[in-house]
Amino acid sequence: MRRSLRGLLRSVSVLAASLAMAPVPLAAALINVHCTIVDAASGAPLPVRCKLTDAAGTKYFPPPSQSLYHVASGGYFYADGSFTCAAPAGPLTLTLQHGFEYRVVSFPLNVTADTSFAVGLERFVSMDGLGWYSGDAHTHINHSGGSYILGPPEALFMARAEGLNIVNCLDNSYHFTGAPASCSLPDCVVFMSEEMRSSSYGHFGFLGMTSLAQPVSSIWWPLAMDMADSAHVRSGAIVVAAHPAPTDNFTQVETWPGSGIARELPVDCIARRVDAVDVMSYSNFRNGGIDFDLWYRLLNCGFRLAASAGTDAAVNRLDSNPFGGFRVYVKTGDDVFTAQRWFDGLAAGRTFVTNGPLITRFEIDGRASGDSCFFARPGALVTGRVSLVSPFPVDRVDIVRNGAAALTLRFAPSRVSVDTSFSLLINESSWVAARAVGVKQGWIVTGDSLVAHTSPVYCTVADHPVLVREDAAYFEEWIGDLEDLARVKGTWGDPAQAARVFEDLAAARDWFAVRANGGVADAGGSGSIEVPAVSCVNAPNPFSGVTAIDLAVGGGSGAGGPAVSRLSPVRVDLAVYDVSGRLVRRLLSGRFVAGKSRIEWDGRDERGREVPSGIYFARLAAAGRSYSRKLILIR
Repeated sequence: MRRSLRGLLRSVSVLAASLAMAPVPLAAALINVHCTIVDAASGAPLPVRCKLTDAAGTKYFPPPSQSLYHVASGGYFYADGSFTCAAPAGPLTLTLQHGFEYRVVSFPLNVTADTSFAVGLERFVSMDGLGWYSGDAHTHINHSGGSYILGPPEALFMARAEGLNIVNCLDNSYHFTGAPASCSLPDCVVFMSEEMRSSSYGHFGFLGMTSLAQPVSSIWWPLAMDMADSAHVRSGAIVVAAHPAPTDNFTQVETWPGSGIARELPVDCIARRVDAVDVMSYSNFRNGGIDFDLWYRLLNCGFRLAASAGTDAAVNRLDSNPFGGFRVYVKTGDDVFTAQRWFDGLAAGRTFVTNGPLITRFEIDGRASGDSCFFARPGALVTGRVSLVSPFPVDRVDIVRNGAAALTLRFAPSRVSVDTSFSLLINESSWVAARAVGVKQGWIVTGDSLVAHTSPVYCTVADHPVLVREDAAYFEEWIGDLEDLARVKGTWGDPAQAARVFEDLAAARDWFAVRANGGVADAGGSGSIEVPAVSCVNAPNPFSGVTAIDLAVGGGSGAGGPAVSRLSPVRVDLAVYDVSGRLVRRLLSGRFVAGKSRIEWDGRDERGREVPSGIYFARLAAAGRSYSRKLILIR
């Protein structure tokens, strides 16, 4: 940025008025705090993210013409190696951060006059020296509602301050060059690329685009798969599913967040149109945590999808969280970093995603993330290894196999570094990954815990695919819901377009149905299976206060097959919907052994508010089957 901030501010006065700073009393003595920040080892100036507050928590920023700053994440600003800020005399706290590879520095100041000092930040690991390079796969520097007017040089400045090697600004035609921006440096690249947005089918990040694919947005036509195909014909480009986690209202295509659901994603995965999934994003973390469930389900259907992280940060807005609060590290395969090598490594699955912990090594039977290993028969005992370092302690590492923790390595006390081996029995075709978890500490941007997750190693036994039938049934139902939505809300320019949409959706639904119902051998080699029956009844009905819902999962499907073992867990979802299909209350969700349970509904929604009199529906889904029960509420 070099202090010029050319064209940075639309209006300094408007910006200053928007900073949400508490006014300084007229009697307060103002002093100037001048800080120089350097790398502790080399002494070279270091761009950083900063926060300066007084004892009451009031935020202070340098003058608008000298820095980039925001009011999110506790208030922060960027400094290119130094800053000068006016603040009242007395106790202050300064916090400095340069990515996840440096120690976060936070210390008190008690100054009564103008003061200057220097701070050295310690780098505790050099990931690039290990062949790992960090990036944010989905950012914006030109989004609606912004107060800043930014360009690639400002994106570069923020990326350097956050310790990122690459930021992918998906701003479509804005500063698009089809190559790294001219301001890029050998160790920090700004790539202006494209986001395809369909409010019906979902959003894709097209990374490494040499030219824009058209159209950049749509509703019901074209299909997202057509746009993905258009991106893939461009040399070196990859397709990443952006903020894919579903919301509770699957039918909402008109406004956010429903207009961002990746409704077509399971369809697109069948033909390998998707290279990676943003499993960490500001747009899709739910209830303060990271929701890996959708990604796990896709992997459980045999798809090979790299873990990516794209914050969807819109940093031209004052209330934006920063670049790289979630980031993806990619192993390029050598010590040379280029944007194309990074894209290739991401597509190959040589990745881990994180909001702090750094997984330096993960192996299964000598294979790393993105690799495959093959076993002639079940029962192979393999050796694995996981190593990590972290700016804050981690409590455990889970070895995740086919969506569940096959092994948990717990640490007491918590550790900032781990290097351990483990053994794992491979009895069926599996994907295996490592997940590190710790308590949130320090200046972490998003989420309620420290989390890092590798892409999988893919283990194939006796040539059987990875397949969890329950998850195939989940996507069979998912696509059926998309077909119903298209029938109700879909609009097309001619009948041929509509016919094409429904043909492709029906074919994809059948693809999952075959796998859900035993037409393809599962991960253990089993053929057709008995699908458990499900049922639910409630009493009283009608009701005015509380109704008890008795649900049962198990027994034969009516085809004369054996009963479901009471030791076989199945996923059960029980929720209440209104007559328009809107979720009212989720009552139960998780894996349960077959049997009977009783759940009560007190006529309240997710927020604990009483819902009005009317007709509601309790919908039970388990093992690919569903049952609905009409509930009549009378106040």
